[in-house]
Amino acid sequence: MGISNKDQEILKAESNTRTLKEWIEFFENRYTKGQIYGFCYHRGLGIKKISKEEKSKIQSENARKYHINQDYFKKWSHNMAYILGLWFADGCIYGGKMFDITLHKRDKYILKQIAQELQYEGNLYDCVDRQAARLNFSCVVIYSDIIALGGTECKSNTITFPIIPKEYLHDFIRGYFDGDGSIMCLKNNRINTAFTSGSKIFLDQLLEILKLEAGIEGGSYDPSSLSLRFGKRDSIKLGNYMYKDNPQLFLQRKKDKFKNIK
Repeated sequence: MGISNKDQEILKAESNTRTLKEWIEFFENRYTKGQIYGFCYHRGLGIKKISKEEKSKIQSENARKYHINQDYFKKWSHNMAYILGLWFADGCIYGGKMFDITLHKRDKYILKQIAQELQYEGNLYDCVDRQAARLNFSCVVIYSDIIALGGTECKSNTITFPIIPKEYLHDFIRGYFDGDGSIMCLKNNRINTAFTSGSKIFLDQLLEILKLEAGIEGGSYDPSSLSLRFGKRDSIKLGNYMYKDNPQLFLQRKKDKFKNIK
């Protein structure tokens, strides 16, 4: 059942006066969240947004209802290093307890795998307006462990390469690449592989590690795109290094591009 003509007129006139949750309550649950949001979105109608404080409070309260392995980041493993690397690229911590990784909705499956790895029983969040999916929960212990491992709040331009045991370096780098890396096939069989970061120090340290551990010979920093770039020969070495030992966690679409290099 669609939204009635009467209720459509109400939404057209007053859409930005209530949040999505308040509209559902106003209409006494006659319509789903998707119906109301979709109606407003396709007509360019705004919906009142909840404040950051209210959103954080709601997510924190919801997260506490669910079990999670709060000691997960205390012990190194291949999967832990990968998740940490992905967090360094596309994650954040805030408020002294909140942990978040946000990816494009097409990569939601990897967030589900990470949630299982963390033994997190809560829900993932869909950010419809951003075409994104989020793993977001409250855990003071995990927040503190991320800090101890080199993470910070507002880290985008200030991160440095963390201290990672050698046997897990390729997992951490693969995780970071899945978050802020790209591989493109150009004309004339050329390949351009890149890591992106607002912190040049992080990229400089990453390059030194790749030269030492993966046998990378080139690599150049592009200030216009804040990225560390590699050509075809080094891209092959990079792929062999990141995907060695048959890892469990990776974005399939990026791995497939390395497999197709000829």
